[in-house]
Amino acid sequence: NELIAQEIQKYTKQFSRVEQIRKFKLLEAEWSQASGELTPTLKVKRRVIEQKYAKEIESMYPKDMD
Repeated sequence: NELIAQEIQKYTKQFSRVEQIRKFKLLEAEWSQASGELTPTLKVKRRVIEQKYAKEIESMYPKDMD
């Protein structure tokens, strides 16, 4: 994870802070048409991703940030 974080930082350092990737999570499976995450033209189905990976997304952005 640390190596990937370094590469992301390297390639996004020219972006403004709001455009930079700060949090990410590696998934075991690739997204595909067969599993429903991609359209036939290989566009990401955001609603499907949000529903399928809701627990992972919520774990990255906890509600109790006090």
